[in-house]
Amino acid sequence: MNTNEPRCKRKNSGAPRVCSAARNPGWIRVILLGVLSGFWWSAGAPCMAHQQVTPIIVDTDMALDDARALAILLEAPELDVKAIVTSDGSAPARAGATNVVRILHFLGRDKIPVGAGHELNKPPPVWVELSTTLGWSELPLPPNVTIADAGTLIPQIFDRSTNRIVWVCLGPLSNLAELLDSRPELTNRISRVFYSGNHPDAPDPGWNTMRDIRAARAVFGAGVEIVAVHLPAERALLFDTDLYGEISRLDTSAARLIARLHAHPNVQRLLAANHFRAWDETVALALLEPSAMSLERSPRHSNVVVVTGLDTARARAAYIHELAHAAADVAARPPALLNQFPTTAELFQPDVQPFVAEIIARHGAEEWVAGVLTSELHRHLGIYSILGAKMGLRAREVFGAGLDELRVESFAGLKPPLSCLNDGLQVATGASLGRGTIRVVSASSPEPAAVFIHGARKLHMRLRPEVLSRIQATLKALAEAHGEATPANFAALRRYALEAWRDLDRKTIFIETFETNAAPAAPVQH
Repeated sequence: MNTNEPRCKRKNSGAPRVCSAARNPGWIRVILLGVLSGFWWSAGAPCMAHQQVTPIIVDTDMALDDARALAILLEAPELDVKAIVTSDGSAPARAGATNVVRILHFLGRDKIPVGAGHELNKPPPVWVELSTTLGWSELPLPPNVTIADAGTLIPQIFDRSTNRIVWVCLGPLSNLAELLDSRPELTNRISRVFYSGNHPDAPDPGWNTMRDIRAARAVFGAGVEIVAVHLPAERALLFDTDLYGEISRLDTSAARLIARLHAHPNVQRLLAANHFRAWDETVALALLEPSAMSLERSPRHSNVVVVTGLDTARARAAYIHELAHAAADVAARPPALLNQFPTTAELFQPDVQPFVAEIIARHGAEEWVAGVLTSELHRHLGIYSILGAKMGLRAREVFGAGLDELRVESFAGLKPPLSCLNDGLQVATGASLGRGTIRVVSASSPEPAAVFIHGARKLHMRLRPEVLSRIQATLKALAEAHGEATPANFAALRRYALEAWRDLDRKTIFIETFETNAAPAAPVQH
């Protein structure tokens, strides 16, 4: 063990990137390999037919390699980080949680909740100084820092989520053991655990396992599916001055974070001595480039898959690629077939071109994507379909929910033009008739309103009466001026929909009220 190394734990782990075969053809090979060899289980697998973003909880003990891994995980559009919790390992849990808050603030992700786990009352590791002091002073703390108790926060995240959640553990398994002990029914809500360590009965279980071996035995014995990684140093990816220098030249927030955290002279000396390995970054890279991994099912433990090898050249290229393409303002919906979603005005029809940049600037990339996809699905650009997209996206914002996490009840009826709202609701939330997660409620008086269900909470939303009155008056005036079913009226309606898309702020045009469900909604199945 290297006494000054902030990892010294041989930490690393692997998982498939979500439905990203178009971007990552290596994932296709991983699927085929898993099918042919029989080790890759299907139940709860992250790559599901409709889910485009994987919800994860990150459990970290906040060494320097944990921080580098967080930089990748937080900026990956395929991942939805529901919470970050800390354990007592490389850093004390509370100190680690404070440094997580610094990272989130630097990356503009302050809304992600942070929880600190319990201290283990064990001596700290010899590399604790690197994990708690050097470089962290470069990152300011935001005002009014809120750090929850991990034991309280984690069950709340599961109760609010309708999807199974991937647990990415970069440190000891203390928090997960506590959760499964207090809420054993949540075992089935965990899609998979990606663990930076090995089974407690392995010849070399790893530092994380030995730090809290009682917790490791509890988790491995709970029957939850685990991907375990414990690579020897000579087979791991080297985090050296060349890799650090290449990262430092990238112009993204994630790359700047890593550069600032490693600028301290003591860290630079360790870099020059080839002291660091990309232990926890490999966890993130396994999520994003699984074809760089070799995986085998444990012959002794049926719920465990072990990462036995790493293509370091491929992993290094993926490391740079992910940091180079990280961006703070990226739509939460990764394209299924496109390399990127079109935002260049010249790619759109002439009447739309003047609105492209302004709509994105005012309302963000995700609303632009939702509006475009809604219009293509709906086969024309209409005011109520755009309102449905705005309403669905706003509901996700209020809940902090990703795509495919809400159940929707629409009160817009089945008669156009009001029923056009339903198409926008489906696109913006991911709820669909095919998956049974949206229904149209029979009502004697349809209205632009819907109920959104997320866990045990219900959000009622309806268009403000004054906004609806203005829209109805405009539609009536246009029909009177041009005739109801004429090309001139359709052109005028399209122009009006574009202007309304640009001018109406989804945060102010709806009335939003909450109620509590009698029981949480069943998880959405994909």
